[in-house]
Amino acid sequence: MSSISQVKRILDLRFSMAFLAGVLGLAVVGCGSGESSAMHGAAHDGFSIDGSSTVFPIVNKLGEDFGAENSGLKVDVNKSGTGPGMQKFSRGDVQIATASRPIQPKELEALKKEHVEFIEVPIAYDGVCVILAHSNSFVDKLTPKELQKMWSSVSKVKTWSDVRPNWPAQSINFYGPSEIHGTYEYFTDAVNSKVGDIRKDYQANQDYNVIVNAVASDKNGIGYVGLNYYINNKEKLKVVPIDLGKGGVVPSDTTVQDGRYGLLSRPLFLYINKKALDSDPAIQKFLDFLFSEKGQADIVEAGYVTLPDDAIKTIKDRISARKTGTVFQGVQPGLAISDVLKKESESK
Repeated sequence: MSSISQVKRILDLRFSMAFLAGVLGLAVVGCGSGESSAMHGAAHDGFSIDGSSTVFPIVNKLGEDFGAENSGLKVDVNKSGTGPGMQKFSRGDVQIATASRPIQPKELEALKKEHVEFIEVPIAYDGVCVILAHSNSFVDKLTPKELQKMWSSVSKVKTWSDVRPNWPAQSINFYGPSEIHGTYEYFTDAVNSKVGDIRKDYQANQDYNVIVNAVASDKNGIGYVGLNYYINNKEKLKVVPIDLGKGGVVPSDTTVQDGRYGLLSRPLFLYINKKALDSDPAIQKFLDFLFSEKGQADIVEAGYVTLPDDAIKTIKDRISARKTGTVFQGVQPGLAISDVLKKESESK
């Protein structure tokens, strides 16, 4: 056989193999349940979620398990922070934004400007935990008034004895998340009655693990993080009970859900682009998974508190009815989700 013929045969063989690989590739993309293929059509790339670092452990776990049950569908989950996530949401870069506090007026204005309709979906409860190092042996509890005295932008507190005279006259170091985080916005609003109001020497960081380690290694440090970050670092940290007048209360599934933990109990949110929800059945399927038994178990496994059954029913009804806009913006910190939803129903 001539060398020319050999080359031709090799080229023909490579072409045939490439064609076969292409066919097999298409078959792999199209395989899975008939429902997934029919449902998504060209939407096999899935959809994107971005926003709160606090909500990230929940949606990341949900995304993994939802993807495992829906072959060919990917949920892209990121955690740029509540504020940046809402900016991406208003630009249409993501279909779902996560938030660890209710939507703000400036964000509503941005969405209105871009003609983005959204559905507000509370998904879980969280408690903002005030944290100390285990080596701090004297702080037994704090009242909301003492928290404000310590954290306010006009605070004159420099030492522990400035909070209570019988505490040591040692300088306090203040740690917590930066302003891109919803936890920062919620804490400053709940404690100081104004978003962003905080003492000038506050040491802010974008990374919650850095905050945890800073407090854990500083016997005179104090900070705040979401419940999940405290639970995952109990060996490093102690949590401060909050006294609302009936003794100190520590955050737990029960005290966060029933309101006993007070103003530092907060709902966590998804904000869903209505147009995306209407056009992509995968997003509705994801929401159905969220409120399924498995989805609720994922919330608990991630270290957060599930919503009561009556609230879940109301939220699912609002999604089905495609009720757009917010009912939580401007709501007093610590108010139960069921009470907010009930108040909305009674006002109609």
